[in-house]
Amino acid sequence: MTPEEFWATKSTLAEYLTVTFEHPEMGAPIRLVADQFSPVVILGNEYTPAPMAITPPEQTNDPIAKLRVSFPRAVVGREFKRRLKQISIGGRLTPISVTYAHWIAADLTVPASSWSLYVDREAGIVFGPDSVQVTATDDNPLRLN
Repeated sequence: MTPEEFWATKSTLAEYLTVTFEHPEMGAPIRLVADQFSPVVILGNEYTPAPMAITPPEQTNDPIAKLRVSFPRAVVGREFKRRLKQISIGGRLTPISVTYAHWIAADLTVPASSWSLYVDREAGIVFGPDSVQVTATDDNPLRLN
């Protein structure tokens, strides 16, 4: 195998893209795994399968890392909205944390890459007629003026 063939060949190992939404008043965290057909257990946590479009944070000129996640409202949108309604007005002062992780099946003890972010105050969570879109940044809203 030539070096060109080696670098052009996709790994045969399974990869998992997971997104976890957490807030003290939501009860249990919402754990989703992208593009799987059955639940996936990683480190003892079960992730619900959902078709998702994920735009991971990039290292660009923009100093603020942004994660964009979009998933169908019919799949987990109803449960997501129900959990958000559990947050009281006073509880909204605490940001919703979002953890994005990329796992490779060869070693499910540590993610290949991981980001801990917060739901963006402006863009935040948008419920469309067909989908739910979440934008998260690394700006903790509690530290902003």
